[in-house]
Amino acid sequence: MSDVIKNVLHYSYGYSMGVLWRNMSIEFEGGSVTFEEQTEEFFLMLRMLMEEGKLKLASDGIFAVGDIDQQLGVLRRAWPAAREEADLDEDGFWFLSDAPFGLVWTSPEGDVWT
Repeated sequence: MSDVIKNVLHYSYGYSMGVLWRNMSIEFEGGSVTFEEQTEEFFLMLRMLMEEGKLKLASDGIFAVGDIDQQLGVLRRAWPAAREEADLDEDGFWFLSDAPFGLVWTSPEGDVWT
């Protein structure tokens, strides 16, 4: 696990997808990481959390169907092609308006829907 992912998870665990993205942006701030590279790191982090059973994708109270590849494929197809095409960074409006899923964090205490 990269240091960026460790730091993002430290400050974002249990929060929404928009918070995860914003905290990752903060970690990469001032560096030479492109939008495409950040997107790949973001999807790697989601995959890792899903494979570990710590995270599920859902929408309107219903869990996403299909295996991890299929679920992330739906999210990836909806993902903006460029940073300028959607409001990902400022107030994260894309995550509220256009994202096909939100996050559900799983723990022994129960699920936390975001």
